[in-house]
Amino acid sequence: MSASQSQTWTENHPAFQISLARRMLAREGCESRVAGHVSLRASENSFWVSTFGYFDETLPEQVIKVDFEMNKLEGTWEPSPAIAFHASLMRARPDVNSIVHIHSRWVEALSTTGCDLGMYSTDSVLFFEDQAHYSDDGIQKPVDGERMARELGAKNVLIMDNHGALVVAETLQIATIKAIALESSARCHAVAQLIGGKEIPPVEAARSKADYNKYFIPMMWEAGCRRLQKSDPELFACLEG
Repeated sequence: MSASQSQTWTENHPAFQISLARRMLAREGCESRVAGHVSLRASENSFWVSTFGYFDETLPEQVIKVDFEMNKLEGTWEPSPAIAFHASLMRARPDVNSIVHIHSRWVEALSTTGCDLGMYSTDSVLFFEDQAHYSDDGIQKPVDGERMARELGAKNVLIMDNHGALVVAETLQIATIKAIALESSARCHAVAQLIGGKEIPPVEAARSKADYNKYFIPMMWEAGCRRLQKSDPELFACLEG
């Protein structure tokens, strides 16, 4: 067994928290094959981030710490070259401490339409008036962090046309649960449009958004952690004690 495999971790260590988040995302339909990333700010110019691998196999040893110039500061696994946009977004948005980037099935489908997620499901209200779009114009580099930051502006969801989406948030827990809600809401969006479903009225979406932020997000994170303790014992086996 290697030194990294024999290492023990605390529950609050960023690498363990990111592992929790990725496995929770996988369990809730946000598996993104070996692509997709979850990051957590470490300082003004560094962050912890997942490396290549399926979300549902993530262990703390697969999470690394890098600075905004992509120099590896901690960890042994190699970073994805695509993670540079995390630095650009965190640099532009000091309020952002976590980013979840997914290529999940229904979010990918939604991203082909060039349209916002519709307010068809109850949890979709989390994204009411909070969505932006980013497109590859075939001229500039396809994943341009500075341009992504400009397109995102002060919003918290960026739909990347024909690619997927990312969610930015103050905490890892919020970014994770919102990404899960984005995937389930995208599924409802697609099905509702097939059957002629009606959207939640804007006044109701605006009213419900605060409640979903206050209650749904923390309760979902706590429930997800409880379920993972039962379904993913190998993750919790790496904890001290």
